[in-house]
Amino acid sequence: MTKRRAKGQSREELVVGAAAQAIAELGLSNVRFTDIAERAGMTPGHVTYYFPSKSDLLMRAIRLSEESLVAQVAAEIDRIRDPWKRLDRLISLSAASGPGDPGWVLWFQVWLTAANDPDIARVHDELDARWRAILVGVIRYGCELGAFEAADPEAVALILSAVIDGLSIQLTLGSSSLNRTQLLRSCRAAARLHLQPDVEAAGRS
Repeated sequence: MTKRRAKGQSREELVVGAAAQAIAELGLSNVRFTDIAERAGMTPGHVTYYFPSKSDLLMRAIRLSEESLVAQVAAEIDRIRDPWKRLDRLISLSAASGPGDPGWVLWFQVWLTAANDPDIARVHDELDARWRAILVGVIRYGCELGAFEAADPEAVALILSAVIDGLSIQLTLGSSSLNRTQLLRSCRAAARLHLQPDVEAAGRS
């Protein structure tokens, strides 16, 4: 890679990071290229050079957010041998951290835009499928070791991802009846319900 290309990539990543922050704070419909430029320390012209539309920025911003999550998952998950602890850690990494979680606010913008933008919808489907494949892998791992029982790991992954998503939305929006501890406890309860652990495995978790 030439120095010029490396510099270009660095600037592009800087713009994407600034866009993710601005979109999470202001919403895609309200964000302006000047808002992104200010956060990136660039001119609006530099921003539009890399991304001519806000949809382009949104797609790259959500990819950057998800790539960061996948990298963290890859660095941690395989080191955890206990199936329940591995699943717990994946849930913890994936769920919203609290009210106004920037990553989840960004997903709100993706869902809103995907309804009318086929390109955003395709990116959503791609990233959602990738994350669910990681969850399926964790479930299959537990089944192979006899800690989980699931006739259809993909169906269980779909249910658990829906639980995580639904509760994370409530937490991100600042629900007065839900906090991070309650969210994780509910997700773990749903996992136990659908994976039918034996008594010993449930006690370890």
